[in-house]
Amino acid sequence: MVALPPELGPLDLLRRARSGPAEYYARLLDSDNELLKVGAWAALLDREDITPAQYPKVLELARYGAIQARAFRFFEGNWEHGLAAQVAEISATTEAEADILARRAELACDEAAGREAERVRFLATGRFETFVAMIGRADQTGGWRTALPLAVDLLVLTPHQPIAADGLLRVLADARQAELLTALLNFFRECALHPYLITLYDAVSRLLAGDAAGCRKQLQVVDAARPPRPDMLVRVRPYALKLNAEALEKLGDYRGAYDGYAALNRLEDGSKPVNPDDYARLVRDASAQAIPPLPPDPLTNHFVMCGFPRSGTTLLENALAAHPQIETFEEIASFSSMQFYLGQHLAAAKTTEEVVEICQVARGRYYDEALRRSRKPGANIFIDKMPMRSAEAGLMLKMFPEKRYVFSIRHPFDVVLSCFKQTFSRNMAMENFRTIEGAVRLYDFTMTQWFAHHTMDDPRVHYLRYDDLVTDFEPSMQAALHFLGLGWDDQVRDFANAADNRFARTPSYQKVRQGLKLGIQSSWRNYAFLFTQPSTKPLAKWAEFFGYPTK
Repeated sequence: MVALPPELGPLDLLRRARSGPAEYYARLLDSDNELLKVGAWAALLDREDITPAQYPKVLELARYGAIQARAFRFFEGNWEHGLAAQVAEISATTEAEADILARRAELACDEAAGREAERVRFLATGRFETFVAMIGRADQTGGWRTALPLAVDLLVLTPHQPIAADGLLRVLADARQAELLTALLNFFRECALHPYLITLYDAVSRLLAGDAAGCRKQLQVVDAARPPRPDMLVRVRPYALKLNAEALEKLGDYRGAYDGYAALNRLEDGSKPVNPDDYARLVRDASAQAIPPLPPDPLTNHFVMCGFPRSGTTLLENALAAHPQIETFEEIASFSSMQFYLGQHLAAAKTTEEVVEICQVARGRYYDEALRRSRKPGANIFIDKMPMRSAEAGLMLKMFPEKRYVFSIRHPFDVVLSCFKQTFSRNMAMENFRTIEGAVRLYDFTMTQWFAHHTMDDPRVHYLRYDDLVTDFEPSMQAALHFLGLGWDDQVRDFANAADNRFARTPSYQKVRQGLKLGIQSSWRNYAFLFTQPSTKPLAKWAEFFGYPTK
């Protein structure tokens, strides 16, 4: 018998998953876990698997909206009109209450409150997708360790639901928890549950263990297998393609790996098409706006972290965030809020004074997005981390002439290659990463915009090389902290543990959680065939500019 680790202990109930609903859920009906208790009663009511002896308990729990709606339907359907009338008179939690909590949480930028809103919504509705949303909120508030218990609970409530099983497996895989992942797969085998997912995540497990050939062999089995339901292909297909490309890379088949990543980038997700050329046009238009000199910016303790995606900004941000006096804000809508206000009001301004007033209000909106999210007691240095802010240097300089920046540098070939290999949320900028050529164009455009306004010896900018950060960590961090006006703190050295409990907002988190063990992570030479093409030539000038080799 497979012994489950404590983190997965509640799943022991799945050993009874092949029994009838009444027997399976019996152990949850009086659970101290409110979510499990309400979910179990809701499941039995959905199946109309309730006995007369349980009617009093149903009436007692009808204070939960999820139970009340199902109980009324059950009693009415079984001509128990008197009991249905009693249920109808009970004051129960409602989805409207959850909506109010969710709106308040959104206004306060409070992810923990947002998670509570989804908990209330589940108790009011008992809906599966609401529990999934609650897990997502938990990840945002405390990382995978906070999400894991809820992902376990959801699978306990829906043992045969492949999406619930895939969600739990994905939490462990994304957090690189190889031992927990292996234990869960072995448990599924013992319980004869989710064979399709066992095959897929056995490929993940093999890759984590360094067995790339075994990973590819398992993926071939996945390709030949029939998914438990059609919508699982939408979840599994991109994941399997990425695993295959990563395995080919580890096996040294770099052309095959490139083809794999290209196939992944060609996948459509059903979202609205995005034109990647629109980003450069909008940036140029914003930079060309006529803005007169503005009064000095009083918030000199607010910095910007930029560079380019996959240039080491996530590693640097996590290291800085570990300092007790620094609070970082990762990819928030500060610039968008400011730009939206300018777009709404600037054209109507008649005088220079009106323009200045509008710009000052817009500047305040920029800072509001950070201040609304501030949660760290004792922090007096604030950093807005947005790698693509580099492209917006023209407008930033007009709006914040005194603004100071921390700029992360990494070999341009590695940066572009890494961007191409990742899956980003679709928007005008990230859409460029679907091809190597598009990624090169965006990199060239971004650096051109930045260095049209800044130099390598600009006193307002602290340039930090990713290579130095991972090979000479403490001196590099001490220099960055000195630029920010702070001294060293030993908590900075332990940033990887702190990152393990943070929400993975970007693909970089899987590696950041490894700490400095990850090394320099340079692989562009393996893909040298990409960087001899005419379309990638613009990268060479930037590699030489930053002092990196091109051959």
